[in-house]
Amino acid sequence: MSHRPDHQVDNLVKRINRIEGQVGGIKKMIVDEKPFDEVIIQLNSAKSAIQKISQILLEAHADHMFMDAAESGQTDKELESLRRAIHQYSKML
Repeated sequence: MSHRPDHQVDNLVKRINRIEGQVGGIKKMIVDEKPFDEVIIQLNSAKSAIQKISQILLEAHADHMFMDAAESGQTDKELESLRRAIHQYSKML
């Protein structure tokens, strides 16, 4: 992980824990037959939280890719790895 604060493992785990709580809440809303529009709002909130984690990880990957490429000189390998990560990220949007 990068040294940037938002890339640290503890921060990512906290974000994931919040998402788990959100998903549990959504499940309860469905079981309790809450209005669909309220459930969808919560689903969108969870989706946004997941996208944010993906963005943070993509940024961390880019940071590491550039550092590794600068140190090793293997830019082709590192760029291909970044392209794959960007491709996967774009599928979420």
